[in-house]
Amino acid sequence: MEVTPLRSVPARLPGPANPVHALAQVEATLPDLRPEGRRALALVDLGGRPRGEVATELGMPEAELSKLLAEGRKGLRRTLAALPSGGWCERAEQLISDRFDGALTPTGRRRLDAHLTACERCSTHERRLVQAHDALVASYLEAHAPVGPRPLASPPAELRLVEDEAVPAARLPVAIAVRVALVIAVLLVLAVAALAITGILHVR
Repeated sequence: MEVTPLRSVPARLPGPANPVHALAQVEATLPDLRPEGRRALALVDLGGRPRGEVATELGMPEAELSKLLAEGRKGLRRTLAALPSGGWCERAEQLISDRFDGALTPTGRRRLDAHLTACERCSTHERRLVQAHDALVASYLEAHAPVGPRPLASPPAELRLVEDEAVPAARLPVAIAVRVALVIAVLLVLAVAALAITGILHVR
């Protein structure tokens, strides 16, 4: 029974990428890549856009986009490992790139699996390509992670002390009422004393 080789699944962003940020990230990673290749990688690898949609936006046939993506992904792999190339391996690299996007035909898949079984070089290319792609995604997330609201800072120790010693909210009305009663009592005492003094003066 034929066994399909196990392959790593390329990482994807959790949501849509900002096209401007995606292109800047690809440019920073692959400054020597042709501009149209950078745009293709930014839109497909980071943007997660379908090939047909990207080909239309870039104004080129899908076959040309396929070659651009294979070229860009070779550049990505080279950021991790340099490998010899030539012969059918060049064709295999494009088939590996096509498989990245689910664009590989059944015939192409069979030919590629047969080649990878016998070619350690292309198997290494595929593994390293996935690693380089995942590093590109991780660098984008690190550079453009969403910024959430900052947690409120703890109040200074002096304020916490005042808060701890403050009268609980439920007891505030009672405390105010007691203070008002004391003020009224003092005023009454003063009024009685004033009347008493006035009466003594009249008696004399």
